[in-house]
Amino acid sequence: MRLMPNLNEFIGPKPEKIHKVELEKIGGAKPCAKCDSDSEETFWDPINLIMSWTCTSGHANTFKVN
Repeated sequence: MRLMPNLNEFIGPKPEKIHKVELEKIGGAKPCAKCDSDSEETFWDPINLIMSWTCTSGHANTFKVN
């Protein structure tokens, strides 16, 4: 019994390549926008130009460069 190939592999749109981004870790205290706690490390995404950090209370903070 022969199986038919998946025609979507040949005629469908090509899937986009996903670039794996290594986030750069930046040390130093960064204040939280929601409380008085600080974060000791910040992560920088050089592809999307986003800086993100989580305070000790668990609040997620992000900053995007335009």
